[in-house]
Amino acid sequence: MIESDNELLCLVANGGETAFDRLVLRHQRPISAFAYRMLGNQSDAEEISQETFGRVWSHAPRWNPDGKAKSWIYRIAHNLCIDRLRARRPTVDIADQEIEDDTPGPEQTLARKRTETSVRNAVDLLPERQRIAISLFHLKDMTADEAAETMDISIDALESLLRRARKKLKEIMQDQQSGTFETAAVGEH
Repeated sequence: MIESDNELLCLVANGGETAFDRLVLRHQRPISAFAYRMLGNQSDAEEISQETFGRVWSHAPRWNPDGKAKSWIYRIAHNLCIDRLRARRPTVDIADQEIEDDTPGPEQTLARKRTETSVRNAVDLLPERQRIAISLFHLKDMTADEAAETMDISIDALESLLRRARKKLKEIMQDQQSGTFETAAVGEH
């Protein structure tokens, strides 16, 4: 009478060496083939197969008889293969790595300060209401509702001021870059 894998594993859990030998005979080649498919190396596959059955023998008392023995055996093999694959990954010693300093250098700091100064100067050249709208909304991080309420105007009026201010800022910045802008204050539109 041929015993099922579950019956054999129950016997192995109770120290049954003959049942263990039958399980190994029945599953060693398929487990080895499974490990080979995962690892691509015959020597590693054979080692995984041996280690799998070593664990089947030692962990059989912990196996849940409500499960399938074959699935449990393959799960052991699968986990061992995953461990082997992880061990193959190249490791990098952090001490050997140069860590890039993302702190801005003097050139970037100077460029950022020049840009900030240019923007501040351009904002200063805007008509008063546009300058206030830009300052509240963009520089003070107010919501449109808060900025409109502060200026005592409607949201539509604020959006109109912001559109005109952004357009004017773009013109001023382009003129500053080309060197053609005169520093006289621009009249309100």
